[in-house]
Amino acid sequence: MRKVLFITLSVFLAFISVAQAGEIYKCIDRHGNPFITSSPQDGMKCVLGESFNESANDAAADEEKKAGTEDNKSSVTLEKERLARINKCYSCCGEKQQPCYNYTADSRLCAAEFANCNAMCKSEGASSSAWSECWQ
Repeated sequence: MRKVLFITLSVFLAFISVAQAGEIYKCIDRHGNPFITSSPQDGMKCVLGESFNESANDAAADEEKKAGTEDNKSSVTLEKERLARINKCYSCCGEKQQPCYNYTADSRLCAAEFANCNAMCKSEGASSSAWSECWQ
């Protein structure tokens, strides 16, 4: 039993000690197409690639930060536009309330329509109102 264990461990350690990372070359063929290989041929333009490039990680982090700030700017702009549209809708509802009183002479009906219109503005047009033209 000990011999089998010893032989198994010896073979295992032999395989581990032989395994090493190979060299990776970034090459360009005669047509200008880039490719990666471990055995460059004569006449190829090749550069030995590094397994870890610190500057590439820094560049990726910078790009992520830049993309994040651009997303923040665009989201802030979209939020301002959304709020401006909602406020415009609220003012439209207010403008429709007085003619409603003059036309129907029913304060309860106009108050209900005004509340429905404001609810439509708050839900960004998802709910219905007789004054739906305010949300356009």
